[in-house]
Amino acid sequence: MLKELQSLRVMETHFGVDVKTDPDEMNCLYGSLFVQFDHDSNGTVDLEEFTAEMRRMMMAVAGGLGFLPVQMVLEEDSFLKKAVERESAKVAA
Repeated sequence: MLKELQSLRVMETHFGVDVKTDPDEMNCLYGSLFVQFDHDSNGTVDLEEFTAEMRRMMMAVAGGLGFLPVQMVLEEDSFLKKAVERESAKVAA
């Protein structure tokens, strides 16, 4: 999952323009993101951990938005897009 986290654009300034960052700072940032998901600290993120953390994050986002409509753009073949498609297929079935 660390590779997928590293594919996210977490350090941007404005309209997709990347910030030149220290590699050690980025490793620390991605490591801390991984720890958020790895609840039992075994070095892997299982489905239950992933689901629980994504639910927590989405609920936090939703709580901050209130009743505003949200539209999200996902990159083609991104990890998040695959997760959304999988969950949408479950709901449709």
